[in-house]
Amino acid sequence: MGFFTDDLGRQTVAQKPNAPILGWALLGAASFLALEEKNRERLRLASSVCLAVWAALEVVTGQSGFRRSAGALTLSWLWRKV
Repeated sequence: MGFFTDDLGRQTVAQKPNAPILGWALLGAASFLALEEKNRERLRLASSVCLAVWAALEVVTGQSGFRRSAGALTLSWLWRKV
């Protein structure tokens, strides 16, 4: 098994997006469109929560070393923002 492949030898760097990463992208985009600051902040927080869920899932169930590392790096980056 390589850093970019799963147990079956399939490349796992680029995969179909899952719900948490889609939530992060959509909520992040919506935060730019929000007119009121309190709504922007709420959308940013929800976006960050989605990203943290995605990262935790990648750390635990990522199909390759690359995906697990990407999750761990994202979690550490989010933790530094807190």
